[in-house]
Amino acid sequence: MGRDAIHSNYDVGSRIRYYRKLHKMSQEKLALTASMNPAFLGHLERGEKSPTVTTLEKITSALDISLGDLFSDDIHLEETDARSTNYNRIRMMLDELSDDDVDAISDIIMNIIRLKKNP
Repeated sequence: MGRDAIHSNYDVGSRIRYYRKLHKMSQEKLALTASMNPAFLGHLERGEKSPTVTTLEKITSALDISLGDLFSDDIHLEETDARSTNYNRIRMMLDELSDDDVDAISDIIMNIIRLKKNP
């Protein structure tokens, strides 16, 4: 197995881990929800095994994301702290709303920030 293959497997595993943590799921819970062995999921996340398309479909279904989400360039795998996780959770929720709803939520957030700055 060449270096690129190892890196590619690791990247898929990192992406799976990223979304699993984003959804606050343990490896065991994700594995059980995706009908797979928890040890195998650990191997996938560490890049030690390569997932099939069927396996990826089971995982993305269990995470309630699409294959496109899993391979999106919009995620930043190096961001693992709680603040970044919360930003990404909020972004995912906002992506499902209309532009008017996003504008309204933005106004609410701005008002909360103003109140915190000027109690």
